Amino acid sequence: LKSLKRLQRGLSRKQKGSNNRKRQQIKVARKHYRISSIRKNAIHQATTAIIKKYDKIVIETLRPANMVKNRKLSQAIGDVSFGEISRQLAYKAQWYGKELVKADQWFASSKICSDCGSKKEVLKLSERTYKCENCGLEIDRDLNAAKNLASYGSTSKLEGSKACGADNSSL
Repeated sequence: LKSLKRLQRGLSRKQKGSNNRKRQQIKVARKHYRISSIRKNAIHQATTAIIKKYDKIVIETLRPANMVKNRKLSQAIGDVSFGEISRQLAYKAQWYGKELVKADQWFASSKICSDCGSKKEVLKLSERTYKCENCGLEIDRDLNAAKNLASYGSTSKLEGSKACGADNSSL
């Protein structure tokens, strides 16, 4: 990205209509193509590795447009290409005969305790550790969400699950 920034700065300084500007435009276009190819390759490798390693994959259906509003994270979120990752996981799961579960975007995976199932009403993004008021569990926020998504994928929506607050003592 630093070299792209430098090339674009050089392009903006070239006189419009000049041959030097045309040459610089080609350099910028090549750099954009290279970055695009690197990202596509990384996404293909990651999705293939995930599909080959796991029989069941649970992903959250997020809205990147809402996430990009955070100015500190917008560059990273834009680079990730959530939609492309989801699309590739879907067709590769079908190819390899694996199961792909898409969790509802309103499923509060971060706010639900993975141990007792109680839901925390307010959880700030700055709180990186999840602390349950009910059972006293203290766990990394992302690990808690991953455990909730794993339980989301292992139970059907009709039965209810531990992550949704249902009592699983009869199971």
